[in-house]
Amino acid sequence: MGWLIYPDTPSCIRDEIARLCTWDSEKGRGFPVLISRKGSVWYAAVRAEPAAGRLDSGRDPTGHFETDATGGYTFAAVFLTTTSKGEWGYKDMDETSGPNHAEAPAKLLDLLSPTSAEFALTWRQRCRDHAARSNRRLKAGDLIRLTTALRFSDGAELQTFRVAKEKWGRSSRTVFISTETGGRYSISNIMSRDWTRI
Repeated sequence: MGWLIYPDTPSCIRDEIARLCTWDSEKGRGFPVLISRKGSVWYAAVRAEPAAGRLDSGRDPTGHFETDATGGYTFAAVFLTTTSKGEWGYKDMDETSGPNHAEAPAKLLDLLSPTSAEFALTWRQRCRDHAARSNRRLKAGDLIRLTTALRFSDGAELQTFRVAKEKWGRSSRTVFISTETGGRYSISNIMSRDWTRI
C-alpha cells in the first residue's frame, strides 16, 4: 500500500495509530495491545479476534498465524509516518510483508502469535538483533572493532577505536580514538552498528 497524506496533523499521533489498528465488523474485531515509537516509525502489536469461535484449522484466515483457544491471534503492524508543511501521512504494513524498519522492542515481539510466514520470522529476528545491539553499553577505555570500516570526513577508513568520555558543556559525550591513527572521531548510531569489544 502507498502513502496516505492528510491536510492536518492529528492532535495525538499515538491515538491515530490506535484508531488505524482498531476495527469491528461481522467477521471480527481488532485492537492494539501495545504501541511503540522509534523516531517517525510506529510499531503496534494488534490483536485480531473472530466474531464466531475458534477456527477449525487453528490458523488465521491467511494461514500465517497460529490462533489461540479463542480463535484470535496477535500480529505486528508497522506505520511509517511523515509530517511536512502542516500535512501528515502514513504508510502501513504488517510483519508478513517484511518491513525494512525493524526496531520493534522485545516486549512487543513477545506478544506476537507464532507464525509460519518467512518474512515475518525474518523481520522478528532483525528486530531482536537490533534490540541486542542497542542494549550494549560502552564505557571509557573499551576497545571496539567495527565489522566494516567507516570512512570519515578526513578521508580515513578506520575500524578499531578506544572509547573515551569527554566533558561537553554541562554534559559529557563519547569520543572514539582511532588505534590506527590516534585521531579523535564521532560515530553516529554506534549502538545500531555491528561491532565487537576486543
